[in-house]
Amino acid sequence: MNLSTPDKSGAASLEAIARNGSLLRRIAVRIPTYLTDLRENPAWLPMFMLARTMPGRRMHWLGAKRARPADTIGNTMFSGVERAAVVDALRSDGLFSGLVLPPEIHEEIADFAGRTPCFGNFDRRLEFMPGEHAQAEKRLGRSLLSGHYFERILDCPAALAIQRDPLLLDIAAHYLGAQAKLITTRVWWSFPTGEASDADKNLASLGKYHFDLDDWRMLKFFFYLKPVDADTGPHVYVRGSHRRRAIKHQLTLLVGHPAQEVLDVYGEQSPVTLTGGAGLGFVEDPFGFHMGTVPARTPRLMMEVGFGVSRPSRRRFHGEPVIR
Repeated sequence: MNLSTPDKSGAASLEAIARNGSLLRRIAVRIPTYLTDLRENPAWLPMFMLARTMPGRRMHWLGAKRARPADTIGNTMFSGVERAAVVDALRSDGLFSGLVLPPEIHEEIADFAGRTPCFGNFDRRLEFMPGEHAQAEKRLGRSLLSGHYFERILDCPAALAIQRDPLLLDIAAHYLGAQAKLITTRVWWSFPTGEASDADKNLASLGKYHFDLDDWRMLKFFFYLKPVDADTGPHVYVRGSHRRRAIKHQLTLLVGHPAQEVLDVYGEQSPVTLTGGAGLGFVEDPFGFHMGTVPARTPRLMMEVGFGVSRPSRRRFHGEPVIR
């Protein structure tokens, strides 16, 4: 079985290495990104080292400021959603599902994504139209597991409308504290690909759960822009994993861990697999273990709006790794 997906030059994609590479390979491929983040913001290092530990996180949460109710909450596009219920679910489970985008909003973003070139595997050198995925794989000589829009999505008015919706910031402020600020807006495709390894295709059972470590405190809203079923690579979240953490998972530099290792800690019944129609939205504390599974047949188009408490990177679009 191939544990990485090479191109014609023999170089493995960063995404394939992150999913299936050896311990040292997975660390080494991230070093350029880590060093660049450190040069830009020296405060990144203590966050990176301590925010993975429960004592470090608890200390930082003590600095959360009390949020005031938003005055403009009535202008939200999300009808029937109570902020208090969302925050309560996040505190107990780390997850709330029940946000629904208006059809005109998710349809506009999906249309924008269909006619706009994206970047494969986080790499700006791998540009292609999403409808020409198979041809792009042949042309570029490598598997393209994902297609990211980076800052291009900010040219889509519907995406900006979600980003600016007052309910999202109100939820974030009451969960993270009044310091909550927008740090992420991104849209991307996840593609089925016949040339990927079996490990990629079966990530739901053979892959690695991971947690995000971009800030001390974070909250991420996700929206499906196309219908997602079991064959479209649904998102999976481990309920309650944001509130406790095995010692071995606090003392390693890696954020990804084998599925069974995670389930042994939190229980076989803890994962929630999120499927639904276009427009389905959910919000999670990304310190909890989660994974986006690899589509088996149909591409998945997804949007993320993330909030944190620290200054976001100005050097690169948030979430974009440094590739050498």
